[in-house]
Amino acid sequence: MFKLRREQLSQVFLHSPELVNRLIGKSSIGQKDTVIEIGSGKGIITSALLQTAKLVIAIERDPILYSRLKQQFLHYQNINLICADFLTFKLPNGSYKVFANVPFSIEGKIIRKLIDAPNPPEDCYLIMREELARRLAGIPKNGLFAIIHKPWFDFEIFHQFRRNDFIPKPQVESVMLRFIKRPYPLLPESEKPQFQKFVTNIFGGGRRMRQNLRREFSPSKINNLAQKLKFDLDAKPSNLIIEQWLLLYNLTQHI
Repeated sequence: MFKLRREQLSQVFLHSPELVNRLIGKSSIGQKDTVIEIGSGKGIITSALLQTAKLVIAIERDPILYSRLKQQFLHYQNINLICADFLTFKLPNGSYKVFANVPFSIEGKIIRKLIDAPNPPEDCYLIMREELARRLAGIPKNGLFAIIHKPWFDFEIFHQFRRNDFIPKPQVESVMLRFIKRPYPLLPESEKPQFQKFVTNIFGGGRRMRQNLRREFSPSKINNLAQKLKFDLDAKPSNLIIEQWLLLYNLTQHI
């Protein structure tokens, strides 16, 4: 029954404490930080975080695993162990970071909850499927998700795993995706809704920029924008880099 529940959640577990310690050691997590761990499982990441962070908020939805973790970390003072579904969990109001190995089945929902929160994490490290991580991070080309978040966050592939780093061995390649809040955003936070709406409108449908821009501008204006920002009108939206999107947005705000 336990195995069936875990298979349904599509979750795999790291088994090497040395690897976990190495990853946390490379991260920005330190003794002054509050860290959220999503899906503590058997506690291998929890144990390492407790040696590094000021406070670990460990969230585990499985009541059996929660009970085991409660006994395992009974004598630790810097842990807040919670039995809950992270997707309904209220995020902190203060500064926090995230370090977690999340179920593949809900990884997209978890990222959107974190990155679109009124108070997102200062720094976030998530183990997830490589294919999705690269798409979200805009590697090698920027999709809609990457473009609408890059003015406020930096993305990177923090670590590439081997399949035998996990038990059970996953059927897909896995990486650790990192996204960190920019100390100096490329646009004010107050402009986020407007910028994201603008990009979403221009991006739609997978068509060429020439076609997408017709929704907003005259043909002569479209040609002028392409020349000024140095992009091909036959390019797809994903071919434009964030700097071009920012220039396009800023120019159009003054038309």
